[in-house]
Amino acid sequence: MSLSLITALIVLFIFLIMAPLIIIRKAENNSKILNEWDKIKEYGKKINDKTRNNKN
Repeated sequence: MSLSLITALIVLFIFLIMAPLIIIRKAENNSKILNEWDKIKEYGKKINDKTRNNKN
C-alpha cells in the first residue's frame, strides 16, 4: 500500500468514527447543565424567598 492511501484511511477513520463520538460526549455533558427554563425557575424561587424573608 502506498503511504498516501494509508494516510487517507487514517484521516477518514478519524473523521467518520472519532468526530461523532466526541460530539456525542459534548452533547451529553451539556445536557447535564440546567436548561434556561430551569435556571429562570430557580432564580424566581430565590427572589421570592428573599422578598418573603424581608417582609417579616
